Amino acid sequence: MSYVDALFDRKSDRIHVVERVDGERVYKEFPANYVFYYDDPRGKFRTVYGSPVSRFSTRNGKEFQKEMRINSGKRLWESDINPVFRCLEENYLGTDSPKLQTCFFDIEVDFDPVRGFSPPSDPFNKITAITLYNDWMDKLITLAIPPKSLSWESAEEICKDFDNCFLF
Repeated sequence: MSYVDALFDRKSDRIHVVERVDGERVYKEFPANYVFYYDDPRGKFRTVYGSPVSRFSTRNGKEFQKEMRINSGKRLWESDINPVFRCLEENYLGTDSPKLQTCFFDIEVDFDPVRGFSPPSDPFNKITAITLYNDWMDKLITLAIPPKSLSWESAEEICKDFDNCFLF
Protein backbone atom coordinates (compact mmCIF):
# COMPACT_ATOMS: atom_id res chain seq x y z
CA MET A 1 0.00 0.00 0.00
CA SER A 2 1.26 3.45 -0.87
CA TYR A 3 -0.43 6.76 -1.39
CA VAL A 4 -0.49 8.26 -4.85
CA ASP A 5 -2.26 11.55 -4.30
CA ALA A 6 -4.08 13.55 -1.64
CA LEU A 7 -6.64 16.35 -1.77
CA PHE A 8 -7.58 18.64 1.10
CA ASP A 9 -11.26 19.63 1.24
CA ARG A 10 -11.23 22.63 3.58
CA LYS A 11 -15.01 22.99 3.61
CA SER A 12 -15.55 19.56 5.12
CA ASP A 13 -12.19 19.36 6.98
CA ARG A 14 -11.47 16.06 5.20
CA ILE A 15 -8.42 14.76 3.38
CA HIS A 16 -9.08 12.45 0.44
CA VAL A 17 -6.21 10.09 -0.32
CA VAL A 18 -5.73 7.85 -3.34
CA GLU A 19 -3.73 4.69 -2.70
CA ARG A 20 -2.53 2.07 -5.13
CA VAL A 21 -3.03 -1.44 -3.79
CA ASP A 22 -2.11 -4.37 -6.06
CA GLY A 23 -2.29 -2.09 -9.10
CA GLU A 24 -5.79 -0.80 -8.25
CA ARG A 25 -6.81 2.64 -7.02
CA VAL A 26 -8.28 2.71 -3.53
CA TYR A 27 -9.87 5.87 -2.14
CA LYS A 28 -9.62 6.70 1.54
CA GLU A 29 -10.81 9.62 3.60
CA PHE A 30 -9.26 11.03 6.77
CA PRO A 31 -10.31 13.86 9.06
CA ALA A 32 -8.00 16.86 8.87
CA ASN A 33 -5.84 17.25 11.94
CA TYR A 34 -5.00 20.89 12.68
CA VAL A 35 -2.17 21.24 15.21
CA PHE A 36 0.04 23.97 16.57
CA TYR A 37 2.15 24.53 19.64
CA TYR A 38 2.46 27.80 21.54
CA ASP A 39 4.96 29.07 24.11
CA ASP A 40 3.80 28.16 27.60
CA PRO A 41 6.08 28.03 30.70
CA ARG A 42 3.88 25.18 32.06
CA GLY A 43 3.76 23.32 28.72
CA LYS A 44 4.24 19.56 28.62
CA PHE A 45 5.99 19.56 25.22
CA ARG A 46 9.40 20.93 24.21
CA THR A 47 10.55 22.70 21.06
CA VAL A 48 13.72 21.69 19.26
CA TYR A 49 15.36 24.46 21.33
CA GLY A 50 14.12 22.96 24.60
CA SER A 51 11.58 25.66 25.46
CA PRO A 52 8.26 24.51 26.96
CA VAL A 53 5.15 24.66 24.77
CA SER A 54 1.56 23.52 24.93
CA ARG A 55 -0.24 21.78 22.09
CA PHE A 56 -3.55 22.69 20.51
CA SER A 57 -5.22 20.16 18.22
CA THR A 58 -8.62 20.12 16.53
CA ARG A 59 -10.39 18.57 13.55
CA ASN A 60 -12.17 21.86 12.76
CA GLY A 61 -10.48 24.50 10.57
CA LYS A 62 -12.53 27.42 11.92
CA GLU A 63 -11.76 26.44 15.48
CA PHE A 64 -8.07 26.19 14.54
CA GLN A 65 -8.06 29.73 13.08
CA LYS A 66 -9.91 31.09 16.13
CA GLU A 67 -7.43 29.49 18.54
CA MET A 68 -4.49 30.85 16.51
CA ARG A 69 -5.95 34.36 16.83
CA ILE A 70 -6.39 33.88 20.60
CA ASN A 71 -2.71 32.86 20.86
CA SER A 72 -1.39 35.42 18.38
CA GLY A 73 0.57 37.23 21.10
CA LYS A 74 2.64 34.10 21.73
CA ARG A 75 5.20 32.43 19.55
CA LEU A 76 3.50 29.67 17.55
CA TRP A 77 5.19 26.48 16.38
CA GLU A 78 4.18 24.23 13.47
CA SER A 79 1.09 26.34 12.78
CA ASP A 80 1.95 26.48 9.08
CA ILE A 81 2.14 22.72 8.45
CA ASN A 82 -0.33 21.72 5.76
CA PRO A 83 -2.88 19.21 7.14
CA VAL A 84 -2.26 17.00 4.08
CA PHE A 85 1.40 16.58 5.07
CA ARG A 86 0.42 15.88 8.66
CA CYS A 87 -2.08 13.25 7.47
CA LEU A 88 0.49 11.57 5.23
CA GLU A 89 3.04 11.57 8.07
CA GLU A 90 0.52 10.09 10.51
CA ASN A 91 -0.78 7.40 8.14
CA TYR A 92 2.00 6.60 5.67
CA LEU A 93 5.28 7.11 7.52
CA GLY A 94 7.57 4.18 6.76
CA THR A 95 5.58 2.93 3.76
CA ASP A 96 7.12 2.64 0.32
CA SER A 97 6.73 5.64 -1.92
CA PRO A 98 4.46 4.97 -4.87
CA LYS A 99 5.74 4.01 -8.30
CA LEU A 100 4.35 6.78 -10.38
CA GLN A 101 2.61 5.92 -13.60
CA THR A 102 3.93 8.09 -16.41
CA CYS A 103 2.62 8.77 -19.87
CA PHE A 104 4.68 10.35 -22.64
CA PHE A 105 3.00 12.29 -25.46
CA ASP A 106 4.33 12.76 -28.98
CA ILE A 107 2.30 15.17 -31.08
CA GLU A 108 2.76 15.31 -34.84
CA VAL A 109 1.56 18.20 -36.96
CA ASP A 110 0.97 18.80 -40.64
CA PHE A 111 3.66 20.39 -42.82
CA ASP A 112 2.99 23.66 -44.58
CA PRO A 113 5.00 23.93 -47.84
CA VAL A 114 5.45 27.69 -47.36
CA ARG A 115 5.85 28.07 -43.59
CA GLY A 116 7.25 24.63 -42.73
CA PHE A 117 6.57 22.93 -39.40
CA SER A 118 4.96 25.05 -36.72
CA PRO A 119 6.92 25.79 -33.55
CA PRO A 120 5.26 25.33 -30.13
CA SER A 121 5.14 29.12 -29.75
CA ASP A 122 2.97 29.43 -32.91
CA PRO A 123 1.06 26.17 -33.54
CA PHE A 124 -0.43 27.14 -36.92
CA ASN A 125 -0.49 23.61 -38.41
CA LYS A 126 -3.17 21.01 -37.71
CA ILE A 127 -2.42 18.10 -35.41
CA THR A 128 -2.20 14.90 -37.47
CA ALA A 129 -1.34 12.34 -34.78
CA ILE A 130 -0.90 11.94 -31.06
CA THR A 131 1.00 8.96 -29.72
CA LEU A 132 0.95 8.06 -26.03
CA TYR A 133 3.30 5.72 -24.25
CA ASN A 134 1.88 4.42 -20.96
CA ASP A 135 4.70 2.92 -18.91
CA TRP A 136 2.38 0.92 -16.63
CA MET A 137 0.88 -0.83 -19.67
CA ASP A 138 4.10 -0.80 -21.70
CA LYS A 139 1.98 0.23 -24.69
CA LEU A 140 1.97 2.81 -27.44
CA ILE A 141 -1.43 4.17 -28.46
CA THR A 142 -1.69 6.33 -31.56
CA LEU A 143 -4.62 8.51 -32.54
CA ALA A 144 -4.20 9.67 -36.15
CA ILE A 145 -5.87 11.69 -38.88
CA PRO A 146 -4.90 10.48 -42.37
CA PRO A 147 -2.89 12.98 -44.40
CA LYS A 148 -4.66 14.67 -47.30
CA SER A 149 -2.51 12.68 -49.73
CA LEU A 150 -3.97 9.34 -48.56
CA SER A 151 -7.44 7.93 -48.97
CA TRP A 152 -9.17 6.54 -45.88
CA GLU A 153 -8.72 3.01 -47.23
CA SER A 154 -4.96 3.51 -47.79
CA ALA A 155 -4.56 4.92 -44.28
CA GLU A 156 -6.46 1.94 -42.83
CA GLU A 157 -4.18 -0.42 -44.74
CA ILE A 158 -1.08 1.22 -43.23
CA CYS A 159 -2.53 1.35 -39.70
CA LYS A 160 -3.51 -2.31 -39.61
CA ASP A 161 0.20 -3.19 -39.24
CA PHE A 162 0.39 -1.28 -35.94
CA ASP A 163 -1.27 -2.30 -32.69
CA ASN A 164 -3.38 0.34 -30.95
CA CYS A 165 -3.46 2.73 -33.90
CA PHE A 166 -6.82 4.46 -34.33
CA LEU A 167 -7.85 6.60 -37.30
CA PHE A 168 -10.18 9.55 -37.03
